[in-house]
Amino acid sequence: MQLPDNLTVRGKKVSWRHEALQADEPLLAWDGLLKARGLHASDAYFSPKLSELPNPFDMQDMIKAAERVVAAVLASERIHIFGDFDCDGVSGTAILTEALQAAGASVTFSIPHRADDGHGIGVEPVREAVERGVHLGISVDTGTTCFDACDAAVELGFDLIVSDHHLPEQSPEETLPKAFALLNPAREDCGFADRKLCGTGVAFFLLMAVWKLLSEQGKRPDYDLRTLLDRVAVATIADVMDLVGVNRILVYHGLQRLNTQPCVGMSALMKVARVKSAVTAETIGFYLAPRINAAGRMRHGEEAMRLLCTQDISEAEHLAGVLDETNKQRRKVEAEVFKQAELMLGDAHTLAVNHKDWHAGVVGLAAGRLARKHGRPAAVGFIDGNNNIRVSLRGVSGFHIGNLLHACSDFLEGFGGHAGAGGGSIKAGKWTAFVAAFAKAIQEQESGENQHMDCLVDGVLGLQAMHVGLAERLQRFEPIGRGNPACTWLLKDVHIAERKDLKGGVMRLSLSDGHRYVPSIVFGGGALSDSLQAGQVVSVLGQLKVDDWRGNGAIQFVVEDVIDSVVENIT
Repeated sequence: MQLPDNLTVRGKKVSWRHEALQADEPLLAWDGLLKARGLHASDAYFSPKLSELPNPFDMQDMIKAAERVVAAVLASERIHIFGDFDCDGVSGTAILTEALQAAGASVTFSIPHRADDGHGIGVEPVREAVERGVHLGISVDTGTTCFDACDAAVELGFDLIVSDHHLPEQSPEETLPKAFALLNPAREDCGFADRKLCGTGVAFFLLMAVWKLLSEQGKRPDYDLRTLLDRVAVATIADVMDLVGVNRILVYHGLQRLNTQPCVGMSALMKVARVKSAVTAETIGFYLAPRINAAGRMRHGEEAMRLLCTQDISEAEHLAGVLDETNKQRRKVEAEVFKQAELMLGDAHTLAVNHKDWHAGVVGLAAGRLARKHGRPAAVGFIDGNNNIRVSLRGVSGFHIGNLLHACSDFLEGFGGHAGAGGGSIKAGKWTAFVAAFAKAIQEQESGENQHMDCLVDGVLGLQAMHVGLAERLQRFEPIGRGNPACTWLLKDVHIAERKDLKGGVMRLSLSDGHRYVPSIVFGGGALSDSLQAGQVVSVLGQLKVDDWRGNGAIQFVVEDVIDSVVENIT
């Protein structure tokens, strides 16, 4: 069976994800999909267990770190958490604060301001902690490249445990800071959980190790670490981690927690976000994570951190309302920056642009929109108060942002990143050189074998196969996301019987093969509008889903791309 040679409207080539599959019946589609992915309906993949999580002490430096935290808890030492301002950073700060307080520790925390402080641990916060009589600090989602702060900690006799997941410096050899302990799966000598954990995930395994040691001493706290999994799941998805292996287990159980016993803050956030159906990875990505991130982007990440660890319902409702309003402001500012960036770039192939008036909190989001639209990495920067260009990078499947940053490191004062995102500060007068290095690094990654410009199809689906039973079975693949993609189907030569335009670029369609009509929806379909006119015959690509809005066993096809000519070479 051949797929069309012509590109989709979004400029992608259609390719098989696995082996060719064509199905006109629901069960045939499901069985073919399982076979293609090497699965059986009874596999543990569909019901991952927490007991399958790896031993936390397999992580490099974990024994040393956990023993130090246990000593602090038992001696009633004060502990300070150095967080970060994004969803991963504030979530990790929240779970460490909540759990360690439950263990009896006295815990304080600090979250940097995005525009004023930037990423990382500053030397001054370390000095301030020491001045308050604190002797133990734990970072979350930061610290691996904070050499000055770690050196200051050593000089001041302050034990700093770095828990992070960002790539260490690698030129000419991997360089690690002089921390008391460095928990980071990205270390060359580690590789824990296949190097796929987010910062909050690393913090969670630290807590697992601490609980194990306390249990061995008969001091296990009366606190269930499983209550933290809702925030671990949110952080993992917000940071676009691969949802495979350890992350699949954590997020699977985190979603169960969100749907049954969310923490007070998450419950309040779901209420303001009007989340009424079952929470999925997509729900987190579209409705919850953006509101948590909005605090650090537009105001201060501390507000989000307090929401995620408060036990007070009134405080949670207030903070959730603040984050909701802040997110509305963020969306307006982001849209304007994206529009200006598009105009400034024009026809430029390398997506790198900066402006002195752009808001620090949205440049990364604008970079993400550029990357998704053009199918290649983007760098968007702003000029800070010291006249330095601070740049955020985002990519698409097939590229590794952390490695791109390393390739441009000669022109960066400091940087950090992982596969999906990153950023840094560009040296004065080096913007042009940075852009040239960025373009070269993209070209080198692009020349490798990847499918970043492909639309990968699981099967060609007949409309008679589009049954609620199949849609419900497809939900078993949750959590869906990076590394565990949703099933993408091609509907061949369907007739657009009806089209209705809604607000925000949303379109509702009725698709027909001459015998059956299937409701369809298109989100943000501006680029697809001309190819989805009523009366046209097209081939569409997208996902079959249960329609929670209509309910009663309704389904809909979510169109993601279009081939706007009749396909003749599929048999």
